Amino acid sequence: MAAITSHNALTPLILLLLATHGAQAQAVSPGLKGGVPLTDAVVGNFGGDSEARRYTVGLMIELRLPASLAFEADGLYKRTGYRASQSDGGFTTMGQVRAHSWEFPLLLKYYLPLPPAARPFVSGGYVIRHLSAARGRARITGTFSSGTPIDTTLSVPRSVVLRNNPTHGAIVGAGWRLAAGWLKVAPELRYTRWAGRPFDDQGPRGFFLQSSQNQVDLLVGLSF
Repeated sequence: MAAITSHNALTPLILLLLATHGAQAQAVSPGLKGGVPLTDAVVGNFGGDSEARRYTVGLMIELRLPASLAFEADGLYKRTGYRASQSDGGFTTMGQVRAHSWEFPLLLKYYLPLPPAARPFVSGGYVIRHLSAARGRARITGTFSSGTPIDTTLSVPRSVVLRNNPTHGAIVGAGWRLAAGWLKVAPELRYTRWAGRPFDDQGPRGFFLQSSQNQVDLLVGLSF
C-alpha cells in the first residue's frame, strides 16, 4: 500500500468537499471536526508515558440518505508518540518516539425520528490509520566497567519505531445534532477498537509499551 504523507493525506477529502460545493444543502454537509481523546495513545509497564497531544482536528463531509440514514467521511489528524526509559547492567536508555497520526473513518449514521432542530444519532463503521514522519531517538547514559562514562544519543530506525502501519479498526458512536440556521453543531462520543498496534516495544518481562487498541474520543462537528 502506498505511503500516505502528512502533505497529501487529506487530499481525497478536500477534493470531495470541493466537488460537492455546488450540491444542494439538503443532501450534502461539508464541515470541520475537532475534539479531544479521552484515552491514552499508549499503554505500558514500568517507565512508559504518552507523548500524544490532547487534540484532534480535521475535515468532515456528510451525505444524507433516505430513511433517516446518512454517510459520513472524516479526515482527522493527531500527534502521537511516547517516551520510555529502562535500566540494565548499569546503563539507562531513555527513548522518545513521535509521529503524525492520520485517521480516515467511514461511518453509517442513523438519526432518530425527532424534530430536525435537535436529532440524536448513532453511528458505526470502519477506520484506517496511517502514521507518518515517525522518528525516534534513544539517549544512553551509564558507566563502563573500566570507569569510562557514556552519554550519547542515537537515532532509532523507522523499522524499529513502527511495528504495524497502517492499521485499521471498527468504530461505534452516538451524538446529538443541533441545528441553528445554516450551522449544525454535533457533539459525539466515539469508541474505536484497533486491530493492530503501530507501537509495540518489547521488554525483558513481556511487553514494555504498546499502542492502546481501545480509543475513546469526544468530538464536535461543525457542518453547513
